[in-house]
Formats: sequence, structure tokens, C-alpha cells
Amino acid sequence: MTDAMVHRGPNDRGVYVAPGVALGARRLSIVDLEGGHQPFASEEGDVWAVQNGEIYNHEALRRGLMRDGHRFRSRCDTEILPHLYEEHGTDLAKRLRGMFGIAVWDERRRRGLVVRDRLGIKPLYYTRVGNLLLFASELKALLASGLVEARLDRSAIGAFLVFGFTPAPLTPLEGVRKLMPGEQLIVGDGEVEVDRYWRYPEPVADESMTFEEAAGTLPERLDESVRMRLMSDVPLGSMLSGGLDSSLITALMARASSEPVKTFSVGFRESGNDNELSDARLVARELATDHQELQLSFSDTSIDLDDLVWFLDEPLADLSSLGFLALSRLAVQHVTVALSGQGADELLGGYAKHRAAVACAHWRRVPSSLRRLGESAAGRGPARARRVSRTLAAPDPVDRLLGMSSRLEPSVLSTLFHGDGALDAEATARLAVAERLGDVADDPLPATLFIDGQLALVDDMLHYFDRASMAQSLEVRVPFLDHEFVEFCAKIPARYKIRHLKTKAVLKHAASGLVPDRIVDKRKIGFFNSSVGAWFTAQTGGALQEYLLGRPLACGEILDETEVRRLVGRHVDGGGGVNPHLLLSILMLEVWLTTFLPRARAVSAPEAESVSLAG
Repeated sequence: MTDAMVHRGPNDRGVYVAPGVALGARRLSIVDLEGGHQPFASEEGDVWAVQNGEIYNHEALRRGLMRDGHRFRSRCDTEILPHLYEEHGTDLAKRLRGMFGIAVWDERRRRGLVVRDRLGIKPLYYTRVGNLLLFASELKALLASGLVEARLDRSAIGAFLVFGFTPAPLTPLEGVRKLMPGEQLIVGDGEVEVDRYWRYPEPVADESMTFEEAAGTLPERLDESVRMRLMSDVPLGSMLSGGLDSSLITALMARASSEPVKTFSVGFRESGNDNELSDARLVARELATDHQELQLSFSDTSIDLDDLVWFLDEPLADLSSLGFLALSRLAVQHVTVALSGQGADELLGGYAKHRAAVACAHWRRVPSSLRRLGESAAGRGPARARRVSRTLAAPDPVDRLLGMSSRLEPSVLSTLFHGDGALDAEATARLAVAERLGDVADDPLPATLFIDGQLALVDDMLHYFDRASMAQSLEVRVPFLDHEFVEFCAKIPARYKIRHLKTKAVLKHAASGLVPDRIVDKRKIGFFNSSVGAWFTAQTGGALQEYLLGRPLACGEILDETEVRRLVGRHVDGGGGVNPHLLLSILMLEVWLTTFLPRARAVSAPEAESVSLAG
């Protein structure tokens, strides 16, 4: 299992095996390069722990534990875990500030603890096979055990086609689950209990906070988060897209560093005005960074789709993953750790759909007769107008989010799936949104941000951030997603986030003077997502022909093959009306079915060292 994900930790491999338990870890050495071998044990050797990730407050926790009499043999952050467990038991995670997947084994109590960080920055898969709990950082590692049957979960795959990602706790495989952010498994007495130790903060605005106070506090809070994430004994840099968020992170890094920050950027050559490399260069010059950049082409084959899907673990229809894998390849030639601006859009209102949510709130105040006329007219228009109509007419936040985000129009949904697949896909997608929403009030912008921070951020963006970077043995840290910073942002009134339809208004005000005005005032450009249609056109003779046109479809077991080929043909012929993001979803599903699953099954062959489990 550890050998299936050597890319996550090429520097070291450690295993602890005892009756009833086996823990394995791959280590990417970042803090205490020589002394950080995992697993770590308590002084008496009866509590053991492994970790994937980083604990940024480990030095403060270590000092407290030493005052309580605990002894340490390294500076590694993972070593605090068995000692912290001895003091706080299953409340251990509440003391941690960082990104992590953690497992602790308590030999004396015969109890296990498996924990995922609060924001879901690091992944954790698990499944039960008889009386055995299996868990791993990657799906392929679970399959490498040879104990997990790769049975497809059709409802989960349907939800994937709706969103372009698989919403947790679902995975494409039946019986295999992702641990949710802020959750832990407590294993003992023959039972596995799922326990939530932290919840994503509900949008409860502090109405006494002024716009200026919010804008003044944001840089201070973010600066603290950035400084904590500079913890490293290896070279460190910044993923600089040229947008506001990464530019602000880079500016704060430059302020805290005595050496020029190493920065890295990537873009598509054919993207025209959507290529942000010139903006990244501007920021690099202003901040005097050591800058590296990479230009890709839509027809570029240097990143193989088979390899991309292998590293992603699940089908994921986000072209940004391709760009981020290339960016990670560039960065790892110079650094081992990089900071990124991911998360600001979900916290502070950075997307077009967040402006749409504000428009929905205003639309409610229009007389109902006029609303019906407008919605009816839009519903008869082109695809974009129909999406607007569904969004404005949505009766609740669940329908509104699906109206904004679904890749499947009702007309396509009804014809694409075999049998009841369309109903299952829609029901599963609706449930994923509803479970995250809970009983939060239907105020369109706060409700949309609340869902986004738990859904697309985790299962799309953080998913590909982790997999693409770790595929290159690069650790990427996200200062905007420090849980204390997230809790502060939840208190900022929504009207400060979208102000006069200006996105991230309070963050832009806060960034003024720290980054160039051109970066503060520029429009939002999605990382590679606006290029999906053009990429598909360039791939007509490549990936589309190879996977969707040139042979029988593996996804034909779930989808109507004739309808898939019709949609692809309309796009190839320039007929229009086909959502390129839906085509990307179908393509990535087909690649996953035909390449990932066979390769993962092959990995489970007993080629590597094996361990026997005694129960």
C-alpha cells in the first residue's frame, strides 16, 4: 500500500506491525530531515502515530508537552502526536492547526484514531472489509491492498457527471468512502464510529464590523497564517498565477523573507487575454522574486491523460488539474514546498456565481408577474440564458446551487443515462448540497459561499491541488484555509464581500498597496477553466478520437453510447449547444475506467514486501 504512493513520500518508508494493526507511512522530508522517520511512538511504546501533512503549531504544542514531562528525540511535527494523544485522547485534533491525515494506535486500549484536517486539504479514504478497517491517503493505495473489490457506485458516478467531481463521502467505488473534512474515525470494541470534531463555520455576520475594520484586519490575519506556513528545512516558493490571491500571498511571503521568494507560473499559449503570465511577471518584478514560468499549448502532449488520471485517483473534470500538474513539475525543480492562494474565492466571494447570488437576492424584490415573464423568456433562450433562468427561479439554495453549477441540463440529463441513472444522479447531487447546507438561512450569497467552501473547494480544487502536487513530491500549503482565518471570514458581512457587484471587495481593499493596482482591479480569470472548449477542439484528433470515438465505450455500461457520440460529434462539427465541461467529465470518466482501474488492480499484485495481519 505504501509503495503504491511512493510519490507522496520518496524520502522514507516506515511500517509498524503488531497484532491487530499495521501502520505505514511514506515521508516527504520537510522538517528535521534526518530525524523524522515515521511511525513515531510514545516513551513507553504503547501509542503509535503516522501523518501525511503538516502541523504548523507543533513547536508550541511540543513546549507544553515537555512541561508535562514528555520526552522527544526529534524536531519533527509528527512526533508530538502520540504524546498529544496521551494527554487528550480522541480530542487530539482540536489542538492542531494545519493540514493533515493522521492515524494513531493505542495499544493499551486497543483503540485506533483516524483523522482528517478541518478543511479537507489532505485526503483520507477508508473502507471496511469484514472485521478490518482499511484507510489510506489515496484510493490506489487501498486497491493495492488486494482486499478491496472495485465495484462501481453508479449513483456516485452520476453525481460526478452533474458536478465534474465526486462529492464526499462518496467515491466512484461502492463501499469506499472519503472521510469528510473535520471528521475522525474512532475504532475500538469491534466498532467504527464517525465523529465530527469541527464544523465549517456558518455565515453569522458580525454586524458591528465596519468595512474598513474588516479590510484592516484581513492582512494581519493572513500574514500570521503565511508566516506559520513558512516552517520548512527545505527550499520554499510560491505558486503565482498572476491573480489577486496568489499575488497577495507572495507579497506577504516577500515581507517575511530575507531572500527573494521563488515564484512559478504557467499558462496556455493560445489563451490570449486569459493568459495571466504577463500579470505574474509584473508582480514578480514589483516584489523582486526569483521567477520561473512555463507556457503550454492546447495540443501539448507532454502530460499524458492516463498519467494525469492515475495521479488524480478519481475522475475529475477540471482542466486546471492539467495546468497545476505542469506547474508542480516546474516548481519541484527548485523547491520542495510552495504556498498558494487557493480558497479566497470561496471565503470572500470571488466567482461570477457569487455575483449571481446577489442578483438573486435583488430579483426577489421584483414583482412576481415581472419575474415570471423574465424567467420564461430566459428559459427559451440559449444555454447560458437557460442557466440564468433556472438560477433566478430556484425556490431554495439547493436548486440555486445546482442551477449555477450543474453540467447537465435537464434535456441532456434525461437522455444520457441508462435506466434510472438520471434520477439517481440528480438525487445524489441534491443530497450532497442539502447535507452541507443544513438549516442555514436562505440568504443567497452567504448560503452559496457556505456550500462552496464545503463542496467544490474540497472535492474539486483541493483534490487536484493535493494530487497534482504530490504526484511531483511537492507540498503545497494554502494560507487562506487556516481554520482560524476561515472562522474570521465567516463573520464578515456578505455585503462587504460582493459590493456594488464587485467581487472580493473587502479583500481588494485590503490588498491595495501590497500588490500592484492592476492586479487588484483586474477581472477574475479562472485557472485554465475558460480554455476547456478550445482545448477540446485542439484534441479532436487526439484524446477525443482515442477515448470517445475510436472504440466501444467502457462508460457505456452507465451512459447511452449513442448519446455520448452524438454530443461529441456536435462539438467536433461546431454545432454548438454542448457544454464542454460535460464532455470533459465524460472523457475523464472513460479514461479512469479504461486506465486507472486496470492499473490499480495490477499494483495489488504481491511484488512489494508484504506484511501479515494478525487479529
